[in-house]
Amino acid sequence: MCRSDFLMLAILFWLCFACCDKRQDATSGDDRRFDVTWPSTEEDFCNPERGFYHQYTLKFSDGNIPSPVSPVALKTNRVAKRTLSLTLFYLTDFMDGDISQEALEVIRQSLQAHRDGGCKAILRFAYKDGYGESFHPFDAPVDVVLRHVAQLKPIFHEYGDVIYVLQAGFVGAWGEWYYTDHFNFQPETPEDYEPRRRLVEALRDAMPEDRQVALRTAGYKMKIFGTSVKDSITVKTAFDGSDLSRIAGHNDCFISDPTDLGTFTSEAERELWMAETDYVSMGGETCSGNAAYCDCAPAYVALESYHWSYLNHAYHSGTFDLWKRNGCYDDISRRLGYRLVLEGANFRGVFSPGEEFTIDIGIRNEGFASLVNVRSLEFVLVGEDGSEYVFGTDDDPRSWKGGNSYRIRRTLSLPSALEPGKEYTLCLNLPDASGQLRDKPEFSVRLANKGVWNPENGYNELKSFVAE
Repeated sequence: MCRSDFLMLAILFWLCFACCDKRQDATSGDDRRFDVTWPSTEEDFCNPERGFYHQYTLKFSDGNIPSPVSPVALKTNRVAKRTLSLTLFYLTDFMDGDISQEALEVIRQSLQAHRDGGCKAILRFAYKDGYGESFHPFDAPVDVVLRHVAQLKPIFHEYGDVIYVLQAGFVGAWGEWYYTDHFNFQPETPEDYEPRRRLVEALRDAMPEDRQVALRTAGYKMKIFGTSVKDSITVKTAFDGSDLSRIAGHNDCFISDPTDLGTFTSEAERELWMAETDYVSMGGETCSGNAAYCDCAPAYVALESYHWSYLNHAYHSGTFDLWKRNGCYDDISRRLGYRLVLEGANFRGVFSPGEEFTIDIGIRNEGFASLVNVRSLEFVLVGEDGSEYVFGTDDDPRSWKGGNSYRIRRTLSLPSALEPGKEYTLCLNLPDASGQLRDKPEFSVRLANKGVWNPENGYNELKSFVAE
C-alpha cells in the first residue's frame, strides 16, 4: 500500500470515529450523553469526623465547676480547619459518689456546643491527670465508675450524633488505662481483666448502637474478649452491630519507638489493628519526635497501615517540626481520615419530566482511612427557584477505603413536576445520618474538587441541566 492510500484510509477512519462519537455525545435525539470531569484540588478544608483535633480539658476538682466548651471556640477551630475536639472531663470530685447534676449539665452543654459550633467530639473521662504518689488514687472504685457510666448514658444517647468516638477512659491517670488503683495494674489473667471487661460492656451499652468505643491498645481488646487476629473484623462483620465490631482503638504514643512506648507487645497486636482499623476509628497523638520512627517516610507507612483519621494538632511538636521541615505536613493534614475526589462522570438520557436519567460517577478515596460512622449518599436536584428533589441510594460511603476508586451507578426517574425551560442542578449529597445534623452543611462531606462545593447547603454540585 502506497503512502497516499494509507493516508486516505486514516482520514476515512478518523471521519468514521468522529461521526460515531458525535452521535454518541449529541444533545438531540433520544440518547443524550453528557461527559463531565472536575479538576481536583490540593486545598486543605474542613470535613466532619477527620483531621487534626484541638483538646479541651474540663476539671471538676476542689469544688470547681468549669465553664462548658463554647460554640464560639469550636467555630474558631473550624477556621483553623479542625472539626474534631478531644473533650476530656476529669471527675475528680466525684470519686466517692454520684456526678452532680451541675456537672452533668456542663457535660451536656459542652456537647450541645459541638452541635452549634459545627464540630464533633472525641470523648474521654478520667479522674486524675498525673501518676506521682500525690495523685493516688488514680481512679474511682469499679462500682462508682459503673454508676458514673449509667449517669452519663442519657447524655450519650441525647448527643450521640456529635460524639465521633468514645475513648474508654475512666481507668488510670489521664484515663489511659495504665496507672490504676482499682482496675488491676498490669493485669495478666482473665480474672485480672474482669473489672475492665465490665467497664467496656457498660460503655458499649451506654453508647448508641451506631457508635464505637476505643481502647488504648489492641492487646486490651484481645485479652478482654479472648480474641486473636483470626477473629478480627472483616468486610462481612463490619457495621453489623456485633460487640467486636464496635471496639475501636487509639494510640497516644504513635510512631515513637519500636513499641510505641508499650502500645504494642507483639506482632499479632499490630496485625489486629492493621486489619480492624479499615472499619473502626483510629487516632491519637505522637509523643517522641524520634526521626527514626516519625519522619515522613515511616510516618506515611504507619498512617496508611493503621488507617489514621485523627491526630492531636498540638503534640508532639518534634514530630510536626520534622514533617514541616521535610515537606509532608500539609499532605498528611489533607489525608488524615477520608479524602474523596470525583474522577469523572457521564450522564445519559433525556432531561425531561418523567424520563429516566442514568448517572455513572467515579470517586476515589485519597485519604488514609474511610468513614466509620453511618452516613447517607443521595442525589439532589435543585431548581433555579429553590425547589429540591431528593433521590436516596443504598450506597454505604463507609465502604470506600483509602487508596481505592469506586463507581456509583444509578438511574433516576425524573420528577413529573420539572418545568421545561427551567435549569436544575444535579448535586451529590453526603449528609450526616442524624436528623439533628443532616440539614447543617458543616456536617456534610465536601469532595476534593474545584468548583463543586456549595457551602450554603452542603451539596456537591455536579452539573446543571435545562429541562426539555
